[in-house]
Amino acid sequence: MIRKSFTKLKRIIFSGLVMSLCTFVFNPTTPANAAMVQESEPNDDAAAADTISLNTWVKGTIGRKANDYYYKDEDWYKFTITQPGVTNIEIKPDISNSINSYWNTQLQDADQNTLRTWTSVHTLKSAKIGWMPGTYYLKVNVWSGTSGDNAYNLIVHNTPSSQWEKEQYYEHKNFSNANIISLDREYTGNLYNRYDTDYYRLKLKGANDIKFNFSIDNTVSGNCAWWIEFQEYKTRRPLLTKELVSSNKIINIPKCTGDLLIKISNYGGADEAVYHIEASRKPITPEISSIKVNKRKVSLRWKKVSNATGYYVYRSTNPKTSFKKVKTVTGGQTSYTEKKALSKNKTYYYKIVAFDKSGSKITKSNASKAKKIFVK
Repeated sequence: MIRKSFTKLKRIIFSGLVMSLCTFVFNPTTPANAAMVQESEPNDDAAAADTISLNTWVKGTIGRKANDYYYKDEDWYKFTITQPGVTNIEIKPDISNSINSYWNTQLQDADQNTLRTWTSVHTLKSAKIGWMPGTYYLKVNVWSGTSGDNAYNLIVHNTPSSQWEKEQYYEHKNFSNANIISLDREYTGNLYNRYDTDYYRLKLKGANDIKFNFSIDNTVSGNCAWWIEFQEYKTRRPLLTKELVSSNKIINIPKCTGDLLIKISNYGGADEAVYHIEASRKPITPEISSIKVNKRKVSLRWKKVSNATGYYVYRSTNPKTSFKKVKTVTGGQTSYTEKKALSKNKTYYYKIVAFDKSGSKITKSNASKAKKIFVK
C-alpha cells in the first residue's frame, strides 16, 4: 500500500513538473533569458553581422571600447524576409539593465541603402511596415555618453500577409514596379519616411466608374496629409484627378479606361502613418444614342457600356421625377421598343441605367440624361 501511494505521488509530482516545464518553454510571453539567442562579438559592421531569425528574441550588449569614454560599440544583425507580410522591430532593456538606455537603430536593405532610423529612450517599438521579401541589416548602438553597459533584448516581428503594400527603398519605386491590387479588397500601407511614395496599379478591363475609399488607421494620432494622384495606365497623362487628403475620404473617378494608376505621397506628417485603401467600380453612365416613335410605340438605342451585365429602362411623364422601371435588358442588347401603344398627345421621358451583376451583388451606374419624345 505504501509503495503504491509513493508511486502515485511520484507520478503526480512528475506530471506537475512536466506541465510547468511545458508552460515555461512554450509560452511565447515568457521572456526567459536562458532561452534567448545570444549576440556574438565582434559584429561591428555589416560584413560581420549576426544572422538572426524572425520572431525570435536576441540578447545583446552595447559595451565600452577600451580607453574610450564614449560608447562606440555597434551591433549588426542580418535577417531575411521570405514572403510578403508586415514587419516591425522591438528593442527593450534586458532585465539586467537598470539604466535608461538611449537606443539608436538603423535599418538597411541588401544594397546598404538606409531605409529608416529610429532614436528612442528605454524601449523601441517601430511602426508596422510591409517590407518586401529580401535581406536586411539592422544596426544597434547607443547615443554618445550613455552610461554603463547597455544590455538589451531585440526581436524582428514578422507576419505573412497579402494585404500589406510591398515596401522597398524609396528611390527604387515607380509605376513600373507598382503594387498590383484588385477591386473590392482592402490594402494597407504607409510611407516609411518623408521622401517615400507608394505606387499602386489597379487591374481593370474596359471603361469603369471607380470609387476609391481612403481611410486612416485608428492607431494614427496627430495631423497627417497625403497627396493622392490618379492616372490611366495606357495614357499616363493628363491626371484624372489629384486630391489632398487629411481624413477619411471617398474619391470618385467618373471614367477610367483600362488599368488605374494610384500614387500616394506625403504632404505633411504622414510618415509611418498607416492607411487603408479599397477600390470598387460601377459601370459608366450610359448614353442614349437615338429615340424614335412609330404608331405610338417608342424605340430606344444606347451605346454599349463596358462590364455591364445588362440595362434598366426607366420611363416618366415628368423630366425630373417619378421614373419607373419598364424593362430589364440583358444578353448584350442595347435597344428596346415598347410593346404596348402609349397614350396620345403626351410627352415621355426615358433614362437608361447599366448594371453589373456578380453573384448576388448588383452594382448600378448613374442614370443617363433623360431623353424626351412626343407621342401624337
